Amino acid sequence: MLLLDTNAVSAVMHRRPEALDKLRAEEPWSVILCSPVAAEIQYGLARLAGGSRRRKLLDAEYKRLRKVVQWSDWNEDAAAEYGRMKALLEQKGTRIDDMDLVIASIALTLGARIATCNRRHFSRIEGLELDDWTVA
Repeated sequence: MLLLDTNAVSAVMHRRPEALDKLRAEEPWSVILCSPVAAEIQYGLARLAGGSRRRKLLDAEYKRLRKVVQWSDWNEDAAAEYGRMKALLEQKGTRIDDMDLVIASIALTLGARIATCNRRHFSRIEGLELDDWTVA
């Protein structure tokens, strides 16, 4: 299974060739979009001028992606994993953004790897498998 990070979704929405190639290489049933990523995408869309051509195009791309991938919410198991990981990272002095930690907690509880364009943030989390979407 492959959980899409926000920047991977954004790369697909912007039709970046390396991201589209990576997405096409996966079985649609194995690709997951989660609620925290959707929230970040919706925030990004809301920041664009309402009715602008860019917003309409990106919104259409998001809706197209949403139709073909699976969905996962942040559930109680992922919340427990989040708490464990945040405490561990804090003890090590290597905190990361809360939303990235939420996304990582979902991936770990699903046994999924994360498709990301930002390995640096997620590389601090032990046991998390990353799929770098910046590499063709």
